[in-house]
Amino acid sequence: MTDKYDLIVAGAGPAGCTLAAKVASGGARVLLIERKDEPGRDRDWIVDVTRETFEVAAVPSPRADELFDEPGRTVLVTSDKSCEVELLPAPMIPVRNGPYIRRLAGWASECGARVETDTEVIGPVIEGDSVTGVRIRRGKDEASLRASVVADCTGIRGAVRCATPVGWGLAARVKPADTVLARRETRRIDLEWARSAVRRGLLSDRVRRDRVGSQGVYSVETCFVDLEAGFIDILIGSTPGSGPSADERFTAMISEYGFVGEKVFGDGGPIPIRRPLDAPAANGLVVLGDSACQVIPAHGSGTASALIAADLASGVVLRAIERGKADRKSLWGYCHAFQSGRGGLLAYYEVIKNHTESLSVRDLDEMIRKGIVGPREIYTGLVPEVPPMGLVDVLGKLRRGLGSLPELAAVAKAGMLAQRTLKHYRDYPPLDVPGALGRWSSSMPGRTTL
Repeated sequence: MTDKYDLIVAGAGPAGCTLAAKVASGGARVLLIERKDEPGRDRDWIVDVTRETFEVAAVPSPRADELFDEPGRTVLVTSDKSCEVELLPAPMIPVRNGPYIRRLAGWASECGARVETDTEVIGPVIEGDSVTGVRIRRGKDEASLRASVVADCTGIRGAVRCATPVGWGLAARVKPADTVLARRETRRIDLEWARSAVRRGLLSDRVRRDRVGSQGVYSVETCFVDLEAGFIDILIGSTPGSGPSADERFTAMISEYGFVGEKVFGDGGPIPIRRPLDAPAANGLVVLGDSACQVIPAHGSGTASALIAADLASGVVLRAIERGKADRKSLWGYCHAFQSGRGGLLAYYEVIKNHTESLSVRDLDEMIRKGIVGPREIYTGLVPEVPPMGLVDVLGKLRRGLGSLPELAAVAKAGMLAQRTLKHYRDYPPLDVPGALGRWSSSMPGRTTL
């Protein structure tokens, strides 16, 4: 092993590019590694990100050519299509993930990071009880590189963290039950056929329709047609084992809609939808983005969390490099900053997701019809933020849900557990002292393990 870096970042996604840029701008020697031939390859689908995220994370805002058309309205549709509810305008902007990632990688390069593509990180280099580098594969050749700190931003596969010792608490892979399979593509349309479908009421021009429960409670079928622009955007999401895969359902929908043509862009794959890792750091290692399960469980979006995590981690990593000490204690500030803030919100919505999965599709449809699940609940889950649960809100749900007392009792129970979970995260150990993480993890309300 000859090359030695201050930081090696495995994975040039939103988290990896942002972390590399910020740490390199502080004067550190940074290597950003991407296994594809260019950053953003096979990640080019639309991601919905709150407008304030770019300012909060202090990252470049998307340019016009990295944005996608916003729908005029969005409606929530029950599984049987018998009820539609118009949703509140959310502060989200649709971003083309591929082009935006490529610009973030360019930003990292401008800040001084070395960007290496067509190189796969196949695992960590471990010496004693610390990560001291990564093992890489370039074509048929393998090599090892050294670094003071390694960042695992390799997505759900967790190429670095999953190869660490079990005793570190990072090695377990995400269970299939804690994932959602998604496929999202934007395609050209035959305008005459599409106009005919709109006239027949099958679709609505510039209206995004989110049909939930089409294949189990945690499933979605989203269509957004823009006749003037000449495209359709389709998103399919479902849990493993609930029936046909997202790719199979997507293919079936394309066949059903005879006016859908060639793909413009789009991708798919598994997404983690569980609460974040309890401690996304170890000696010489930080874990960010999907690899750390930093995704909103309510709907599977992780870009905003990845950008925020990278911003929080960058300062901590730089200080560790400057001090020449990168053990978990020195990197703990990142764990505390994320978990006591954004992490708590993600854990809150894991509780809500778990409750939703206990329902039947018929239950969910009925709750939408009666307004128990309505525009405000969807809005808060998208942002995400904690929904208001004052007396007026509770009474309103009681009034709308008369005749559904068991469902309301279950909603109330899940809400209380979610609130307790949020408070628990806000009390995340501020320092990595012996036994602190173990006590915190073991006292998790409704505790689950990875």
